[in-house]
Amino acid sequence: MSYIEVKDLSFSYTGKRMILKDISLSIEKGEWVAILGHNGSGKSTLAKAMVGLLEPNQGTIAYDGVVLTNDTAYDIRKKVGIVFQNPDNQFVGVTVRDDIAFGMENLMVPQKQMLEMIDFYSEKVGMKDFLDKEPSTLSGGQKQRVAIAGILAMQTQVIIFDEATSMLDPYARRDLIEYIQKLNQEGITVIMITHDINEAMYANRLVILKDGTIFSDGDKWSLFKQPEIFENSHLELPFSLKLAAALDDSLPEEKAVKDFLWQSISNT
Repeated sequence: MSYIEVKDLSFSYTGKRMILKDISLSIEKGEWVAILGHNGSGKSTLAKAMVGLLEPNQGTIAYDGVVLTNDTAYDIRKKVGIVFQNPDNQFVGVTVRDDIAFGMENLMVPQKQMLEMIDFYSEKVGMKDFLDKEPSTLSGGQKQRVAIAGILAMQTQVIIFDEATSMLDPYARRDLIEYIQKLNQEGITVIMITHDINEAMYANRLVILKDGTIFSDGDKWSLFKQPEIFENSHLELPFSLKLAAALDDSLPEEKAVKDFLWQSISNT
């Protein structure tokens, strides 16, 4: 059994139009999975269901063999955190320190341990010098780092990023992606909800949603070599990937050239 198991998941906000339709998905511990899809494909709805913010009409979500229900949600949320597109929606504290402490207070972490963890995780995300600042005074990238620190302080094993970079400038986006890479290298399971294929390239695996169903699921390089999958899902491939895929079709014998190009892309 995989660490995360989503089975036959369906959801509707109104009871009429189904946003998610029989979604089944397995994710291993330590994986970095990008869930891609155009607007309305159901990817953010899936993210909210996976942390128990939405209750599915049918199907189950399980973490390490424990099914997510109203009775188990509290314990599962100790393992799973979510970073939203707009970090302002997650702030509840007057200061950065208060905000990082919030989740630990709910878990009744002893004060001495809590203070040590605030220092440790604020430094881990590069925000220790901002502990007494008001969250409203921070940049978008800094707010995302504070949100991540609060999640890490709860000792989570899975972090879901729900379009978490879409409001950031290119520099803040690059810094956040680099930090997510470090988290994944340390064993954190990363699930990135995005429509940006450039960001998805950092993941190990792509799950493409279309109209509430899983349209494709597999190793990123295998999928990138099939541009029709992205075209049919209303997703735009970067020019470099289009070129590499085109060379696969037009120069089938030029293995060295194609291998060099794919390797160059994979190292970016």
